[in-house]
This record gives sequence, C-alpha cells and structure tokens, in this order.
Amino acid sequence: MPKAIVDVAINVLGKPAQTALALFSLLRHSGGHIGTIYFIEEPGPLNSNYSQAELLAALGGRVRRFRPEATNWRYAVDPARLADPAYRHMLRYQYAFEATDKPYLLLIHNDCEFVGDAVGLLLENIGEATGAGEIGQCWLCPAAMRGLCGPGRYLEYRPDYPELEALYASIDPAVYRRKYTEAPTEELKRRPWPLPECRVNEFCCLIDMGKARPATCPQGPARPFGAYVDVGDPYTGNGILDIGVAWFGDLVHMGHAFRHVELKECVLHEGVGHKALFDEERYVACEERAVDILTEKFTR
Repeated sequence: MPKAIVDVAINVLGKPAQTALALFSLLRHSGGHIGTIYFIEEPGPLNSNYSQAELLAALGGRVRRFRPEATNWRYAVDPARLADPAYRHMLRYQYAFEATDKPYLLLIHNDCEFVGDAVGLLLENIGEATGAGEIGQCWLCPAAMRGLCGPGRYLEYRPDYPELEALYASIDPAVYRRKYTEAPTEELKRRPWPLPECRVNEFCCLIDMGKARPATCPQGPARPFGAYVDVGDPYTGNGILDIGVAWFGDLVHMGHAFRHVELKECVLHEGVGHKALFDEERYVACEERAVDILTEKFTR
C-alpha cells in the first residue's frame, strides 16, 4: 500500500450519524491516501447529548481527537489574540493545520457522503497550486448573477471598490445576497478583490501544507483558514466573510494559486449544512437518512 500523504481535518458539532457517514464513506473511497483524522469536537450542547466513543473506536488508531476550550462560532476573529494557541485552536480546522505532518491536509464537513475518490481527484489536479476544491460561493455573488464571473474564474474579474458597490446595488433587493457594501470597512474598500464570496469551499478541499503553512498564521501573515472577518455592518451580520474567505484572499494577494475542481461526481453535499443545526425537522430527517445509508452500505 502506498504511504499516506494526506491528513483529514473534520470539525464536529452534532450530526453523529452524518459524521459517521462522512468518515466511513471517505475511508471507503480514499482510505489509501489518508493517515490521521483530526476529529475536532466543537464545545456546545449538540456535542454533550451523545457519545462519540463507538464511532471513534470503529475508526481505530488513525483518529486524533481534540476539543478546544471554546469555539469562536461565527464571530469575527480578534487579530490581537492570534498569538495565543488556545485562541487560535478555537478557530475551525486550525488545530489540525498546525499539528499535521503530512504534505497535504483535507478539510471536510461532517455532513458529506463520499461516493468516489475525492482525495485522489484533488491530488491529481492540485499541481503547483496551494489549494484545490470548488472555488467560489457563486450562488450568493452578484458578479455571477450578472455573468461577470463564475466557478473557478476568480482571476478574470477584478473590480475596484466603486465597481463592486455598483454591482451589489444593481441586484434586485428581493434576491438574497450578503450586503457587504451597506457599511463597508476600509479593508473592503482597499481590497475588493478577490470578491467577498470567493474562497476554496471548505466542505471538501485539499491544502498543500508545504506552501500554505509558511504563509499562514502563526508562521506567516495570512489569517487562519477558519477566521471569520467582518467587512461590513457588524449589527446585521451582513458583513461577516465566510470561513476561508480571508485566508484565500490573503494568499491570492501573496501570489498563491488555487485550482478549481468539480467534486459533484465524488461528494454529495446537498440540502444540509449549517442551517440544519437550527431546523429540528430538517436535522432529524438528515440524521435518519444517514442512518439508512449507513445500514444499507456499511453493515452488510
């Protein structure tokens, strides 16, 4: 068997059945590439209502479990505290980012189902790039709505701030998008590109640690992958950049490249996500579906 060159970082908040499905299906299709699984349990009530012991035992010695002292949830990062490891490790994936000794780190959500070798596909396509995965939250971006940009085309459309502001203003208010330009920070005015919805999407992406680690906090100037950053009105929440956006932008401006890789043939990640934590009916339905799939595919 070839030597494992990829570690996995998965943050876990609830969803025990979906978490099991994500990891068992990942290992079934990509296990030969994988060494350690960094199983990061976010503190909170959803992680106190059940035990992960059975799942962790089933995964065996490849798991490294970590529970930070607290979680930063969806709050903007405090740059003054980033020198403190305990604070940094409150940010999603950061413990694994600092602890891995493999050439690559795979970040995944705990509500995916892998139906193909996503790791192999990403390894084949990353080339000299710092990261690979699906690039851009284009479904929320006015540039994509206007046909100016699209998945993986982040290098092509580079508006200045007045153009970005006009672009956001041109979209019908009934169409949902985050309203970053309503109360923009100086950072957004100074650096409107990459666009506020540009990132390598965290539900499944591969990072070249040899390139990313020296450039990223605590070793380099780029903000951590898991850092939320506020570039708008803090009282509405419309200005909070999503996970990975600030990191992606920092590295792009440092000259790093990212490779867009479509994952729909390897990863199922639809109708779930963060919102399911606040919708009990949806949450239960997703858990029941995961149990059915686990029963059908992994207990025979």
